[in-house]
Amino acid sequence: MSLKNAIGLWFGLRGKSFTGYAFVLHRLTGIVLTIYLFLHLAFLTSLTQGEEAYTALIRKTVTPTFLPFDILLVGATIYHGLNGLRLVIAEFGLTRYHKELLWVLGLIGLILWIYVSYLLYKIVVV
Repeated sequence: MSLKNAIGLWFGLRGKSFTGYAFVLHRLTGIVLTIYLFLHLAFLTSLTQGEEAYTALIRKTVTPTFLPFDILLVGATIYHGLNGLRLVIAEFGLTRYHKELLWVLGLIGLILWIYVSYLLYKIVVV
């Protein structure tokens, strides 16, 4: 099996149900959050260069230019966490209403994402 076919099977959307799409997005957000974790740890190494270097890095990243990335990162984190909670609830057999639970947690996540995005906007822009 070629790499292209393997990736297609892992992220493929053809023939998936609604919860299947949610699982593919869960995989994607997991990869994004893992990459962010490594970047975050790399940026934290600037602390070894002194407080001035770290403060300069923070000044560069807490700007309106980086705000969309921060908002997307918060959205990915909220989605991944809530969908993970849904998967645990479903795996333990605590509900039969998988699609409904996905919709409810999706709505909660959307409301939380909008609120946190507003707070980020207030901190960065205002």
